Amino acid sequence: MTENILLQKLSEGDESAFSMVFDLHWESLFTYVVRVLKDKDESVDIVQDTFAALWQQRDRLSHVKSLKGYLFSIAHYKALRYIKCNIQRNDYIKSMSAFLPDHESNLEANLYARELTLYIEKELLNLPPKMREVFMLSRMEHLSHKEIAGKLGISENTVKKQINYSIRFLRLKIDNQYLSSVLLLCELFGR
Repeated sequence: MTENILLQKLSEGDESAFSMVFDLHWESLFTYVVRVLKDKDESVDIVQDTFAALWQQRDRLSHVKSLKGYLFSIAHYKALRYIKCNIQRNDYIKSMSAFLPDHESNLEANLYARELTLYIEKELLNLPPKMREVFMLSRMEHLSHKEIAGKLGISENTVKKQINYSIRFLRLKIDNQYLSSVLLLCELFGR
């Protein structure tokens, strides 16, 4: 089956055409992504996400001239996004390390940070499902408001409101639960 016929069948929602595309391109995409990331598990996830994106965009494939090129572009973008997010996470960890001097040797600070993280994760579960999803896409997957709106089929304004409500909710919960602890830690560390 030619690439053009595969593209046409794929755009019509033909699952057997999708399976053929998957079988035809999975290994080369995986090899490419693993060469970039040097992490097999993350590479598998990115390749799976690439095919999921292809399936989700199947009705918009009429402009695609090269299916292989299109798939590699998606995988490339997703690998770069993964690298960018990891750099941001590593920068965050470095910033927190600078904020909490001797953090490795300070068991109390580590325990407090872990407890606070668990508390926030628990409180996230109390958010309404859609609000939680918007917040997680914004803060954990680092998607822009526009990307979230497109992915969920809602307006950017709704995304902004959902994120603001989430942050207010979490701040309120943290303030109520941890304000006295934070003040005590600040006193202990002289900050």
